[in-house]
Amino acid sequence: MGHPYVHGCHKEERYAMTGLHRWAVGLATSTGILGLTVTSGIALLANYFVDQFSHPHELLDESEFTWSVPASPSEPPLANQRALMFKTADGTILCGDFWAQPKPAPTIVLCHGYRISRAHLRAVASLEYACGYNVLAFDFRGHGESDSVITSGGNAEVRDLEAAIIVATRQAETLPGKIILHGFSMGASVALMTPPHPDVVAIIVDSPFARSDDIMQRIICYQLTQASNGWIPVLQQLRYLVPAVAWATIAASMIVFRVRFGYDMVARPDMSLRRWRAINQKEKTAPPQHSIPILLIHSSEDELIPIAHARQLAAEAKAYDIPMETYFIDGAPHCGGYAQDPQGYHNVMLKFLANALGEDLPEQHQHVIMEK
Repeated sequence: MGHPYVHGCHKEERYAMTGLHRWAVGLATSTGILGLTVTSGIALLANYFVDQFSHPHELLDESEFTWSVPASPSEPPLANQRALMFKTADGTILCGDFWAQPKPAPTIVLCHGYRISRAHLRAVASLEYACGYNVLAFDFRGHGESDSVITSGGNAEVRDLEAAIIVATRQAETLPGKIILHGFSMGASVALMTPPHPDVVAIIVDSPFARSDDIMQRIICYQLTQASNGWIPVLQQLRYLVPAVAWATIAASMIVFRVRFGYDMVARPDMSLRRWRAINQKEKTAPPQHSIPILLIHSSEDELIPIAHARQLAAEAKAYDIPMETYFIDGAPHCGGYAQDPQGYHNVMLKFLANALGEDLPEQHQHVIMEK
């Protein structure tokens, strides 16, 4: 029979160890539940975001537009307008309109933004038609009158623009080899991501993003911050976690999107300029492809796509010898430069096109320049 004190110590130690074990198990269980709760919450947010992001035919209400277009001259006679329906490489049916000049001329392909349609750009089409250009305006997939398939905010839409360029070249009124792309917001980014086409001689991009995940994160941050306004004061202190939650949601959304649809969710125009350079240098024995000049337009007050994106794209273009001019505007909202200063915007655009087209400049365009 041993010493009672020793047995007592062993008993107390056993009680202490048992308590410590229970505390550790409880902590691990609580942490696991918390982690599972957070993970489940991020997964729910990611699935919800992908649903909203990719859902077709959810156009913004007119009151939600952050930008507008200037007043326009009258549209061309109905005899000079014709509806188009064409198919992309993956079988998606797109709808559009072609406004034809009386004789062959360069053709401008208009590319609208996310959650609007070609109808919003009719005023722009009228202004450009009045300068002597044919105009092809079309709806990207999941927008307007085109097929009700998922929209990706950039990557899948490259196929749409590629198909539109081919259709433009096949119109009898299009001057061979004289296609111009004019994109706004998402449409501008898609124009930059589309591989160089031999018939495209110039690209005008108004307010593109350099990479879409940054814009998505900003949108989720804004939505979560707005939602937190209704939280009780104690929970409102957790607002500092919103940026981290937003990035975690984007990371999870990328996985969800790829699993569902089989390709990347994030669009990267900044990487496209590098690929343009690689395409031109791929075969040194072959004649190099012509460098397509780009006019980049952006507002310093753009809150949706900050001007930092434009500066990044301009830096990439300079690094890879892509000819790019910039026209930065003060005080305008997202894509608001055209409406804020129609004359200034128009002058910059016409001068850019005059340099790109040379002798193929439409007569009306020449008259406009001479009047100025």
